Amino acid sequence: MGDVSSNKSSLAGTNNQDVLSVLIVDDDKTNRLILSTLIKKLGYNVASAVNGKEAIEMYTSISPDIILMDVMMPVMNGYDAAIEIKRICGEIFVPIIFLTAITDENALAKCIEYGGDDFITKPYNSTIIKAKIDAMVRVRELYNRIADSRSELQEHHSRLQLEHEIAETIFTNITNPKNLEIDNIQYLLKPMSITSGDILLCSRTPSGGMHVMLGDFTGHGLSAAIGAIPVSDTFYSLSSKGYSIGDIAFNINKRLKETLPSGFFCATCLIEADEAFRTIAVWNGGNPDIIITKKGGSPIKIPSNHLPLGVLNSDNLDRSVEFIELGENDKIYMVSDGVIEAQNSLGEMYTQEKLDSVLIDSQNSNNPFYTIKESIDEFCKDTGQFDDITLIEVTAKPLDNADNTFIENNDQALVPAKWALSMKLSAAALRQTNPCPLITQSIMEIQGISEHRERIYTILSELYSNSLEHGILQLDSSIKENPQGFTEYYNARELTLANLKKASIEISIEHHPLSSNSGGNIIIVIEDTGTGFHISDNNDSLAENRNSHGRGINLVKSLCTSLSYSNEGTRVEAHYQW
Repeated sequence: MGDVSSNKSSLAGTNNQDVLSVLIVDDDKTNRLILSTLIKKLGYNVASAVNGKEAIEMYTSISPDIILMDVMMPVMNGYDAAIEIKRICGEIFVPIIFLTAITDENALAKCIEYGGDDFITKPYNSTIIKAKIDAMVRVRELYNRIADSRSELQEHHSRLQLEHEIAETIFTNITNPKNLEIDNIQYLLKPMSITSGDILLCSRTPSGGMHVMLGDFTGHGLSAAIGAIPVSDTFYSLSSKGYSIGDIAFNINKRLKETLPSGFFCATCLIEADEAFRTIAVWNGGNPDIIITKKGGSPIKIPSNHLPLGVLNSDNLDRSVEFIELGENDKIYMVSDGVIEAQNSLGEMYTQEKLDSVLIDSQNSNNPFYTIKESIDEFCKDTGQFDDITLIEVTAKPLDNADNTFIENNDQALVPAKWALSMKLSAAALRQTNPCPLITQSIMEIQGISEHRERIYTILSELYSNSLEHGILQLDSSIKENPQGFTEYYNARELTLANLKKASIEISIEHHPLSSNSGGNIIIVIEDTGTGFHISDNNDSLAENRNSHGRGINLVKSLCTSLSYSNEGTRVEAHYQW
């Protein structure tokens, strides 16, 4: 690898701007020494490489402002190196001046043809070198000014043209912000433009609960806000019918894939609360961490475990959710990335770490939301806004029925009936399918208990995953505690599963109506041919468990009326009552 050296003297011929760097590429040590000495005297920083391949490596590592390139070199010649460097730098103008002893006009024309911007013939003349470099500096500065101006004009023109086509009231009518005006919610929705690429939606459900969604579309302005039309329509329609947030995420994803251009997606947080606000279901796809603050306890962070909506085909979307137990007046915070990426006058970002700190400190104030809002406003007060900024605080307290704007009725409930279903999956089936969505959907169609979809799916998926990953594949969840643990764990899962030859899992579901005929008891039995899953001795509650693993069984216990393992951990039986 070549060497890098610097000269602290003032820069000649560049109006005292920051010192520029020059990369000298020549396989002749004497030539490199002569050029380095001359260029350092001109006030530039100098780096050197001995062939074209090394020049490319040096360019990617130090990004020099100007390159002096010999033509004939071993390993890779100057022509090939110039072509590759120009390809890498793309729209950025990096002058390349060829160094050559050839004076033939065709040869010199070839230098320009292969990406050179000028050439210097040997032997070197310090006056000519200075003039050539100064000229390239002026061209480079002019090119950058023109490129910046053109980019700014195009962006400004496009934004104005789009944003003036639709009035602000249209976006307001679509998103129906009146639904957010309830005691449990405080929010900040600060669009960068007339219309916002962030969307906040809230709907009460037929059961008296509540759905809240924060969406952040690709880009900002009207082009982003157009996505609010299919998203709002789907969210309000399905919430009013009692669909779960997993179903809502699935159907929004389907609408976005069907109606919007490729590459257009919506980072989404969804929460579902029951009327008493004792537990919430959470789905986070591509947004910053959802944070739950608790009086006298450490905050709970729910990171994004899913891709944004509109990225995957519907068949590949994971609609599973995470359940969190809440105490009265616990607070749930969701933000768009416009908050953590907001900048101050020094170009510093607000960051997730600062938000975490402010959230913790704010809980001692009379109005935590106002404290957080003031922190964001103060941080950004001396600079422009670069993205839509959205913050919502949801307080865990029983919902007021006076706030319930739900007017539609549930679909007709199905009479609780006695039924059973079962399936047995061989090794081949285990390799290629996940039975949990199919079984969950079958239960929904047989009994019509859509409000319980997430809980039933969570129980099934946790127990099935334990049976497959630990009982049969014998994976160790403690791997997830390493920095790259999740990647290592799921890579090992895929590899081991792909090589699985002989194993099976049998799943049996029974449903028995309650004596009052007002509900039912679902019995889930999963049995595998593996070594068995052994419950950890760790009895920490969900709130106390801060590990990246070991929460599944406690979660299932919190959802079921009973849970028991037998046959040395190869058989598990769970009872869920609705």
